[in-house]
Amino acid sequence: MTTRQDDLDESVFKSIGKRMPWLFILLGLGLMTSLIISGFEPVVDALPLLVFFQSLILDMAGNTGTQSLAVTIRVISNEQTTKKDVAKLILKELKVGLLNGLIIGSISFCVVLLFLMFVKSKDAGMIYNLKIATSIGISMLASIIVANAAGTIIPVIFKKCKVDPAVASGPLITTLNDIIAVSIYYGLAWILFKTLIG
Repeated sequence: MTTRQDDLDESVFKSIGKRMPWLFILLGLGLMTSLIISGFEPVVDALPLLVFFQSLILDMAGNTGTQSLAVTIRVISNEQTTKKDVAKLILKELKVGLLNGLIIGSISFCVVLLFLMFVKSKDAGMIYNLKIATSIGISMLASIIVANAAGTIIPVIFKKCKVDPAVASGPLITTLNDIIAVSIYYGLAWILFKTLIG
């Protein structure tokens, strides 16, 4: 693994050479996120309200993935960490993701439902508002679980493959989380509002 001194002594061009391939990969994955959203154009057209909450879900997935990544890199950078320690960490982080997802997803559901009922779409009807809030709550739960798992498993895989997890893991996890989160979010809304979307 790269040490602090290695990072300090490394030339600018060597740093760029290490990072640029990952940035090209992430650019491609970022474009894939945009293509996925464009595939859900009928959902966005029928339910423009969903766009207001998209960043909420993507940001929370990114935040939880980053938290998990930081803990994982700290654990795996210790040379005394065993395979048993890594397995224990992965299991723990999956549990943390599930519980955080349940808590944040439930709070999001309640807050969004109240916001819709009393501020944004009070005339839309209770069923409509419930479906929007459900889309957000379940998407939040699923995205946080996936983000926590990715934030733990991806750096472990990179370390095994002799790739510096500090350079590659963070941006890759964020971009993969975006792809998964928008797929879950708009896919679930499509299912819940199938009759409205057609």
